[in-house]
Amino acid sequence: MGRHDVKSTKQTREKTERVPAEGKGIAAPASTGDAVTWPRRPRRRPDLSGAAPGKSMASEAPAQDVSDGSAPSGRGKLKWPIRPRSQRSVRLPDLHESGAASGQISRRPSRPAETEAPERGGVSWPAGRRAEEPPRSARADAGKTVPQPLSPLGTKRAEEKLAAAGNVPPSRRMPEDQPHAKEPWPVRFLRVVLATGICALAAGFYFLWARQSAEEAMPPLFTPQPYFYEEEQPVHALLLWHEKVLTAPSGGTVQLAYGGKAAAVADDEVVATVLTRGRTIAIRTPARGYFLPAIDGAEDHWDYPTLWLGSGLLPKAPELRWVEDLKPLDTAVRAVGKLIYLPQEPRAIFYLDLTDRLRAGLERGSISIRRESKGPKWTARVRVYVKYGDERAKVALDMPYFPMDMALSREVDFLVCSDEDAGLVVPDSAVTIRHGTYGVFELVGDRLVFRSVTGKPIEDGRFFIASGLSAGNPVILEAANAEEKRVRLW
Repeated sequence: MGRHDVKSTKQTREKTERVPAEGKGIAAPASTGDAVTWPRRPRRRPDLSGAAPGKSMASEAPAQDVSDGSAPSGRGKLKWPIRPRSQRSVRLPDLHESGAASGQISRRPSRPAETEAPERGGVSWPAGRRAEEPPRSARADAGKTVPQPLSPLGTKRAEEKLAAAGNVPPSRRMPEDQPHAKEPWPVRFLRVVLATGICALAAGFYFLWARQSAEEAMPPLFTPQPYFYEEEQPVHALLLWHEKVLTAPSGGTVQLAYGGKAAAVADDEVVATVLTRGRTIAIRTPARGYFLPAIDGAEDHWDYPTLWLGSGLLPKAPELRWVEDLKPLDTAVRAVGKLIYLPQEPRAIFYLDLTDRLRAGLERGSISIRRESKGPKWTARVRVYVKYGDERAKVALDMPYFPMDMALSREVDFLVCSDEDAGLVVPDSAVTIRHGTYGVFELVGDRLVFRSVTGKPIEDGRFFIASGLSAGNPVILEAANAEEKRVRLW
């Protein structure tokens, strides 16, 4: 058995070209020296005229008859059908220095194909294996000299390569890279004026909207609260009562039964004992009342005619002079104290500032008094009063109470009260004066309405409204600068 050398593919092609094929059989081998080289059997090309696009070429190509007796067994190399490669009609161009500098793009011509299938999507696909390709030098020369138009895909890729190389095609240049003519100064000036005018107009509309919103915005409101009001006027009054000074028949050392303190005593009770010339004299009370071991010297001339007549200031009450226990009596007076009879209603004389309700109480003949604010109220009977104009009056009334501490001084302070009145109370800032009358701005629906009210200021910066305002509707908290208008509730 002879030795077979396997030649390169190139040598096999050259020898195959020299040996012509006869019919469909295999050509005779060419012998070169000791080695026998079998010629390459040409491949069968299937007829794809009726083949469907996209179908595998190897599946329809007929298989070679490897059992042919003309091919010796064990000699040569058997090759199975190869699936032809698809060839695109669009190829990337070869960029040369001359073409990149001038902005033109050249491309290689596509390799010819024997039979082409119908085009699909603008790309031609070969139906079979390409014919024998020309040498590389010929293909390169053809690509240089025969420029062909590019498809959008090729153009895009070429422009990307140019951008990577630093050369930007004119179609892809940015606006700032492209030269443009400079605008004349009147056009630029007009553009600046128009932009400024638009900004000023927008700012003016904004300020008008903000002002209208502020005017229609809901101002601070206050809901009036129910309140029971009564007038309390402090007065300073002088007291008149029935009293009697208790004296000893002779001078001596006095011993007080209650040790120099005021006390409520019964009728015919011993309140003091006087030691004189070795004997004891008991001092008894003529009636029931308050015993005070003191005198002020006004017991004889402190009477109603003296205090009531005249419109001047009331006199000041004298102070008490207390009798000392176990001390000698004053020989000129020999008084051990005085007795204020009980029961009795002391009479109080004072000046009163008149109001509508207090004037009504005086005309009715009774007013209410308190010893202290928010304390128990007492009804006092008015004996007589004299008006000095419409704002002031001198009043004499019977005190409805007479405690012991009131007997220590002829002066007393108390509060004169009017009848209770139900109304509403608001802050002072919610009330303003228009045309000489008090008024508030009441919110009725979505409008502010001015309401005239009657009332008076009270303590803690509040204002009592007796009439003119209905409960439930809020009022403006700051009424000094308010006006009647429509407001936006939401």
